[in-house]
Amino acid sequence: MRRIRDDAGAVATEFAGVFPIALVMILVAFQAYMASTTVERVENAARTGAREASKEMNPGRCAEFARAALPDWLNEHAVSAAATTAGGTDAVSCTVRAQVPLLWKGVPLDFGVTRTVTMPLG
Repeated sequence: MRRIRDDAGAVATEFAGVFPIALVMILVAFQAYMASTTVERVENAARTGAREASKEMNPGRCAEFARAALPDWLNEHAVSAAATTAGGTDAVSCTVRAQVPLLWKGVPLDFGVTRTVTMPLG
């Protein structure tokens, strides 16, 4: 029996149609990973800064400890610290803000993460 139609090139055509969709899905998944990792790193830096400053009884050192806990790839960040009270006792409050790194520069998805941790001194 002889074939009337030839299916040559069908696989290449299907690949060409699916590849852009798969690539976009991979890039979106990676961006979601970067966002969740940024949240985790900012929370860790705020906790580390407040904990270490609390142990030393010196709220002024909170920013130093928090900056040391941030990874190098988080370029756009700000750290602030303040002496405060929590439950009637002296405490230290450490706030860390960071922009989530984007894969596509110029895309107007400008969003950041802010975390504040307050711990009693001592």
